[in-house]
Amino acid sequence: MLIKVSRQPLADIKAELIVLPVFEETVPEWKNTLQDPSIEHFLKSNPKFGKAYETQTIFTTNKQLLVIGLGKKDKLTFETLQNWAGVGVKQQLTKSKTLTLVLPKLTNLTPEQTGEAVALGIEIASHDPTQDYKSEPLKITLHTIEIVSLIDISKGLKRGQILSNTINMARKLADTPANLMTPTTFVTQVKKIASANSFKLTILTEAQAKQKGMGGFVAVASGSDEPGFMLSLEYTGNPSSKEKWGLVGKGITFDSGGLYAKPSPHMNEMKYDMCGAVSVLGAVVAAAQLNLKTNIVAVMPMTENMMNGKAMKPGDILKTYSGKTAEILHTDAEGRVVLIDAVSYAEKDFKATKIIDLATLTGAVLGALSGVYTGVFSNNPQLQEQVIETGERVGEKYWAFPMDDEFGEMIKSDYADISNVGHPDREAGSITGAKFIEAGITKKTPWVHLDIAGTAWDSKPKPYRGIGATGVGIKTLVELVR
Repeated sequence: MLIKVSRQPLADIKAELIVLPVFEETVPEWKNTLQDPSIEHFLKSNPKFGKAYETQTIFTTNKQLLVIGLGKKDKLTFETLQNWAGVGVKQQLTKSKTLTLVLPKLTNLTPEQTGEAVALGIEIASHDPTQDYKSEPLKITLHTIEIVSLIDISKGLKRGQILSNTINMARKLADTPANLMTPTTFVTQVKKIASANSFKLTILTEAQAKQKGMGGFVAVASGSDEPGFMLSLEYTGNPSSKEKWGLVGKGITFDSGGLYAKPSPHMNEMKYDMCGAVSVLGAVVAAAQLNLKTNIVAVMPMTENMMNGKAMKPGDILKTYSGKTAEILHTDAEGRVVLIDAVSYAEKDFKATKIIDLATLTGAVLGALSGVYTGVFSNNPQLQEQVIETGERVGEKYWAFPMDDEFGEMIKSDYADISNVGHPDREAGSITGAKFIEAGITKKTPWVHLDIAGTAWDSKPKPYRGIGATGVGIKTLVELVR
């Protein structure tokens, strides 16, 4: 999308359509500038208008206005402003060629935050996952956005466009159906990305992973006829520093559940079980394109969870890369089985000093937090709080879960060191899943697990974003590492 910035007075704007902000139960600041009977009538008839993202089109004598609510003025956040811009763009994608967004006067966001939020909202709303597949795709006509702002938001706009490009790249990868997005296909894409950004790329085949002792990853990958790969991308933005972020993302390109096959409803959505991997990929690409002075290794275990004659079976015992043995009690709890090796790989081989993993791990977190919050689990209160506060700044919601030792007792196995589901079954499912991954951290490295099962994709469109993958976590990770 072409984005332009203008400072011309509102009264002088001659545009196909103007988007205007309205705060809840507040007289709009533009009311006196655009005096018109239609506006007067609307505001008088709707004194409480302004709830977040509610809209109304007003036709004046010479303009078409789209007024969009921003909620309470004193509660405006980065997320609200981002989504406000997205609502305007999404509504007009197939209706207009150009759009003018008039920004409100803001006191609680910096000019950089304002520009970043608006750019993100514009670009994220323009993503359409159906374009490559429908024989008659939506005819998107909108191509130019003019932003009217009294402050200089250019720096934030540039950052927001870089971020949104990587978010939409990640969304596109995750939205790709599993017959087209295999682990091999993903490797091909990562090779191109590594070359374009001068990343160091390491690819372990299943045989190489087995030789290294990654029994968890290999056990899951063995069930698929498609080859699996343990990928890592290294970005060195600060060679003089020994600090290195380990970003680990679950990359199951399709999850059938294995021998414990999932029930048929919503199994079509299991192409999204790779959303953790695309988020860490997007984060490291954004860090490089923003020239952040930080060091990152992004680890992505990529495979399918299927059910051929070599698939892992309930009762199997395997040895993980951490040295701990694990008993498989449920083949649909495979994400933690690949991640326990992946976090150990980041810690042992790449000397990551802080590790964050993202995974569509458990249905239990969806039951607890719906699609509103991402679940947070950690061995380090300081890093955990840092993640939550960073997410709040950039418009992503996180909620911390307890990680007491009692939950660790629940994954002790009768036959091995740990089991991949807790005892009793179905209790504290998200926490016991996190505890299993934590067992791969052997040197007390600060670690956070983000369970994105509820936030990684939308099954229904939102006013500011279409269906499909969301790219959750990318904004938080990029802000965190910078």
